[in-house]
Amino acid sequence: MGRDLPELSAAAAPYVAVRVTNLRDIDIANLRFDFDLTLSVLLMHADGTIYHRYGGRGSQGAEQYLDIATLAALLRDTLGEHHAYDRAPAPPETVEPLRAIDLPVLQRKIRGGQRIDCVHCHTVHDAEARGAMLQETWEREDAFVFPDPARLGITLDPRHQSTVLEVIESSPAARTGIQPGDELLALGEQQSVRTFSDVQWALHRAPFAANRLSVRFRRDGVVHDAAIVLAEGWKRCPPRDYAWRPLKWNLSPAPGFGGSVLSREQRQQLGLGDAPFAMRVTYLVDWGEQKARGQAARAAGLRKGDVVVGFAGKRDFESFDHLHAYCALTLTAGAETEIAVWRDGRERTLRYDLPE
Repeated sequence: MGRDLPELSAAAAPYVAVRVTNLRDIDIANLRFDFDLTLSVLLMHADGTIYHRYGGRGSQGAEQYLDIATLAALLRDTLGEHHAYDRAPAPPETVEPLRAIDLPVLQRKIRGGQRIDCVHCHTVHDAEARGAMLQETWEREDAFVFPDPARLGITLDPRHQSTVLEVIESSPAARTGIQPGDELLALGEQQSVRTFSDVQWALHRAPFAANRLSVRFRRDGVVHDAAIVLAEGWKRCPPRDYAWRPLKWNLSPAPGFGGSVLSREQRQQLGLGDAPFAMRVTYLVDWGEQKARGQAARAAGLRKGDVVVGFAGKRDFESFDHLHAYCALTLTAGAETEIAVWRDGRERTLRYDLPE
């Protein structure tokens, strides 16, 4: 975040800050957080109890819920919880430790001769998912990790992250009676809510199936207890909101190509007028384990340098990441799919069976 934390008082002595930039030897079985994040902070006791998580993000950008002042306030405010916990500790049940580097997918790469000195955070989520896919235990619902509070129909205040900023009409939160200005106190398994990430953790731990999620909130000094009724599949999010997650690259089906989005000026220079989306193909994925994807696109007639203006009948993608997520989350492998291509001053339609 670019700056050191503001000076904390002497009362902050219980804190020991540990900065980790390589998850290689971290116990990912017991230290769970959203591994796709740019930054994640765990406020925890030495016995493994995690008070709060900080660093979550929405689809609007990686730093949407990152702010040095909110982090400093969180550190100060959690001290009271820490002292109370020390008076009546309740250590969590732990599972068998697992270092990130010992994930089977990474070990297979090492046995194949690849050297892995550093395990990036997002690599963990990717390796876990890939391992489950290889063992055929992975389900489509497993893609939707750490749901955005928008799945409840709420937006949280980036500066006071337990405060509800907006509530979507007729959403699960609205039907529960939650209103803008309410302060979330507890949600599901998260018995103390202070951050956006706390809410995401509670949603991550809740069932994908229809369920009732307990919630406690404060309004005008009065505490209310209720239950948010969630329908089957409530964790699913629109492809646009999923587009930032790295896991999309390994989901199936996939388009088999990639490239850079053209600016409005570039689109106009090509004669595309006000076309909402255009991307120049800079590569076909015709190598490695997923080479069949690019080979299928090439066989359909797609070339490097082509400008894709539509895919599967959709033309309003905001980025190639959006297109890829749309393909992975809404289409079916093997289905005949159209690629709208602008080449030599005119539009062509290419067709292929969407590769896995």
